[in-house]
Amino acid sequence: MPASGSPIDRPPGPAAPWFHLPCAVIGMLVGQRCRLGGRFSRCNSPAEETCVYCGKPFCARHTYYREGHEAVCTSARCRAKRDDLVAYQSYRRAVLTRNQAGLCGIEGCTPHPAHECSLCRGHFCSLHVRERMYPFRQGWVTVERPASVCARCWDRRKIWRGA
Repeated sequence: MPASGSPIDRPPGPAAPWFHLPCAVIGMLVGQRCRLGGRFSRCNSPAEETCVYCGKPFCARHTYYREGHEAVCTSARCRAKRDDLVAYQSYRRAVLTRNQAGLCGIEGCTPHPAHECSLCRGHFCSLHVRERMYPFRQGWVTVERPASVCARCWDRRKIWRGA
């Protein structure tokens, strides 16, 4: 027979601690505070979202971009990543449009593209793509391997390094 006070003898309790919370609280990050601000002047407002880039919770005042499931805080690195992503998507569309016309992906360049960028998969002439040692992540380790890279993809590595 089980000892008194064992889990078998206890009366059933509520299913989960969040079961009785109002619906308005469930949508927020309960108990978390905004982690943005300076070293000695952290914002202490209730967090509403978590940044998709740095993973820090942030409040409405520190929201740079929010749509659907994507939320970006106002830190300089996260803003730069969001802005770069928007510009890069536009760049890839422009390269694809030029490639479909049989042209190099760079505006104003007319030679037929003979090389492909290993990162954006755009096609470029030999002047606009170079073979470089590019850092790729394999698990926890960064390994440099040769890759054909256009100038735009080469410049992006500075923003996304350590992401």
